[in-house]
Amino acid sequence: MSVTVNTSVQIKTSVIKKHPLVSFFFLAIGLTWIFMIIDAFGSYGIIPFRLPLPLMIVMGYMPTLAALLVTAETKGKAGVSALLRKLLIWRVGVRWYAFTIFGLPVIYISAVLIYNRFSSLPAIPILSPDLPAFHSPIELVPQIAILFLVLGMVNGEELAWRGFALPRLQAKYNALTSSVILGVIWTFFHLPLFFTASGTSQADQSFLNFLVSTVALTMLFTWMYNNTRGSVLMAYLLHASANTWTRVFPIDHSDSTLGWIVTGLIALAAAFVVLRYGAENLSRKNPRLQEAE
Repeated sequence: MSVTVNTSVQIKTSVIKKHPLVSFFFLAIGLTWIFMIIDAFGSYGIIPFRLPLPLMIVMGYMPTLAALLVTAETKGKAGVSALLRKLLIWRVGVRWYAFTIFGLPVIYISAVLIYNRFSSLPAIPILSPDLPAFHSPIELVPQIAILFLVLGMVNGEELAWRGFALPRLQAKYNALTSSVILGVIWTFFHLPLFFTASGTSQADQSFLNFLVSTVALTMLFTWMYNNTRGSVLMAYLLHASANTWTRVFPIDHSDSTLGWIVTGLIALAAAFVVLRYGAENLSRKNPRLQEAE
């Protein structure tokens, strides 16, 4: 019996060492889907509960757990330390902080304005009606800051997607191709959320819309990553920004017209980056960041 168990462990270890990137993707998706599928069942009453917040937070860190497990298996403690140090790259210039925090709000506000200008439907407000009551915009600042911080802590994926997966993809493909591959995988990573009855933005969103917007957004992540010396911290900020500002502004995914306007603007921003900085590195000055498997 122990011989069988040891042999099984050796085989799994061998597979991870031979195919670390593929192993990571399977682990990240498998570990996370366990939580997503349970919550989807709960949303339809198939099981008598939904995932509580603590387990939702744990779910958000499953891709990072996968990245740490694969890194530990293939590169040991030194590799894990190198991966974690990417979180400490913060001296990247003010413009990148401005982009991560305020870049997407420009797109979202523009989308609402375009919608109100050209749609035959009633105009929608700039700010979401779901926001707490406030007497002046200044009162919103601490609320938005807290929301930004909470969502940044809950969504613990970026050490995995950008810190682990992206540089390994870029060792095989150019920056644009790597972004498309990662964007498609990142899209399918969220697949169970489309089958959840309520409680997720994907539940009301077109899968095609989500696919296009996620791939385009991944290009922007890669552009930022390659131009900030591989700062995973900046990736966390951009991810938190995407999740925060869609709650501040009325980005309603159930409104397909508004959803496609948002996606179109993100795609235009990604196309501009590709044309200006080049598909090879998505950077004029820096080679794409690569890490051998």
